[in-house]
Amino acid sequence: MKKKIFAVLLSIVVFSIFASACTGAEGGGKKSETVISVAENAVYDEGEWSNYLAEEKDICLAKDGKSDYKIVLPYSESEKLEEDAEYLRDVLRKMTGSDGFEVITDAQFYAGKYISLGNTSYSAGITADEAADDGYLIKSEGGNIYIKSSPSVAADTAIDGVINGVYGFAEDILGCMFVRDDYDYIPSAPTVYIDDIDAVSNPDFAWRRIYQYEVLQNGWSKRIKSNGTGEKSDIGNDGNKYWGTWCHSVFKFVDPEIYFASHPEYYALIDGERMCEYDGAATQLCFSNPDIYPIIEAKLAEFIAEYPEAKYWDISINDNNNYCQCEECGKSYEKYGSRAGALIEILNKLAKRFPDKYISTLAYLYTKDAPAGVVCESNVNIVIAPIQTSQLYSSKYGGNAASAQAKKMIEDWSAVCGNLFIWDYVVDFKNLLMPYPNFAVQKDNVEFYKENNVRSVFHQGSREQGDEMACLRSYVLAKQLWDTDVDVSALIGKYVAVTYGEAAGYIAEYMDIMHESVATEAVELDLYDMPRAHYDDYLSGENIERYLTLTKKALDAVSGDEAKTGFVEEIRINALYAKMYEEGWDLAGKEEAFEEFKTLVKKHGIERPYEIAPPYIDEFLSDVYPKKLTLIKLYISLCVIGGAAVAAGAAAGILLYVKKKRKITE
Repeated sequence: MKKKIFAVLLSIVVFSIFASACTGAEGGGKKSETVISVAENAVYDEGEWSNYLAEEKDICLAKDGKSDYKIVLPYSESEKLEEDAEYLRDVLRKMTGSDGFEVITDAQFYAGKYISLGNTSYSAGITADEAADDGYLIKSEGGNIYIKSSPSVAADTAIDGVINGVYGFAEDILGCMFVRDDYDYIPSAPTVYIDDIDAVSNPDFAWRRIYQYEVLQNGWSKRIKSNGTGEKSDIGNDGNKYWGTWCHSVFKFVDPEIYFASHPEYYALIDGERMCEYDGAATQLCFSNPDIYPIIEAKLAEFIAEYPEAKYWDISINDNNNYCQCEECGKSYEKYGSRAGALIEILNKLAKRFPDKYISTLAYLYTKDAPAGVVCESNVNIVIAPIQTSQLYSSKYGGNAASAQAKKMIEDWSAVCGNLFIWDYVVDFKNLLMPYPNFAVQKDNVEFYKENNVRSVFHQGSREQGDEMACLRSYVLAKQLWDTDVDVSALIGKYVAVTYGEAAGYIAEYMDIMHESVATEAVELDLYDMPRAHYDDYLSGENIERYLTLTKKALDAVSGDEAKTGFVEEIRINALYAKMYEEGWDLAGKEEAFEEFKTLVKKHGIERPYEIAPPYIDEFLSDVYPKKLTLIKLYISLCVIGGAAVAAGAAAGILLYVKKKRKITE
């Protein structure tokens, strides 16, 4: 019996080693132009910044902890701006120690210096014509400061522009950083002088959303200018601001419960039969049937009347490939070389009917290819969702198969549509807590998006609390969506410095080791990556030991500071997880890592280690990982009893074979 168990275990081990050696070894061309170098940038001296602010300049906001400035709101819009005005007040008070910066309306204000937000009666002579979308103007005149938005956008967008200006003023002029949902970095500066200002800041993408648990907490989305975050509605917009219907929506417009019995021809012909459901999933509409257009138009008009503030309306396929196989749909495919052709015809008609709205659809699954000979109306919006995306090879260069596919989709659709929306993915769904060094690729990607008519970006992170480096990644992505020219290494460096304090150097080195390990080798990161795929690059045994050492030193460096200890512990969890799944048989090390891991994930409220599948954390801690430890113990015992040499020989043989194979392919 023991021999049989041993044989099974040996087979598993050999296969695991072989799979680990082969997985992630995909070669390719250029990955990215961006080099992540955090350590050399993680240097920030708050005293130096405070001294700079104390140097006499054009405008004195505060002197020796005293200020007579007030924050003035337009009476007619005070409720919409009050919360953010009060946030600015609190930032300025904490920064300077002053009890000034009272928030009042223009109807209450009579004399003195002020910061005017929006269209107050005192800002009538200040124009913000160069501001666009939800961008803003910050201008000083006579010692007063004005924050205004574009006069040519919708009222809600204009309010967003002023709010963006509030936080832009705090960050770009005063040196604050809104680095986390639960922590703002605010430098101490009792005396604050600033130069006269006349600056416009516009976003590189009109609609921006960082879909991450932390971004939704404590109003952080506003402070990082993630303007796509909104409230959920009963027509399925899933909390995406400015949207009516969101995605996979065609049956919301031609509901099979209403129409299928009397008009089955509205729905997909599959295997010779009209169906609204196939193999347990919804089918699609027959987009070549002209009778469905008036139904869709009427339903859209109904939705718009109910939600007039929504700008974007989605009519897109259900989440499957159950498309119509009828003769007319076949002719459409032959005509356009794409199954999206007939759908785009419908969207173009809707766009003409509703010229003040964006009519949107998904380029996804069987509609992913741009149709030949079609140009989208100016208010048609195409949502490109490259689910096979690479996390190391940018779409800008298409250096491997996944990034090349994304590059082609974007360029092809850009040639026929002036409004592209990228549904981007920035997470490892399979291992939310695994170290995941994908910062470099995003910089190249957003530059490429900007060059190709992309107006909106949805960065999908994790909906679960405590995803690996969730706050840092969200902050950096948000900054890049506003300004694609941002220096990512400098941004991360300052972030690390102000967030981790005395531990910054250790965290910076931790990040640099990871990014250096994946920058040059023929290794890939994908959305369902496993630790074993990286046993000989950034998750090698040697590197994992370095991560554990660095995060331990980081914890020691901030000992006594509860907040910073918590921030470092979040990264420590990732290093421990890497150790727990390290290739090798260091049982004692894995057990020790697991014990510390259990304590920290409970402390930090982490509920799931994976997003795409069970278990919840309690089951992972009580059952899933302990079973892995049991198998390791059993294997070690069997090796000791009678098979260590065989196992080692087989493993060494496989490793030798793979190394030779790699040398040949390289």
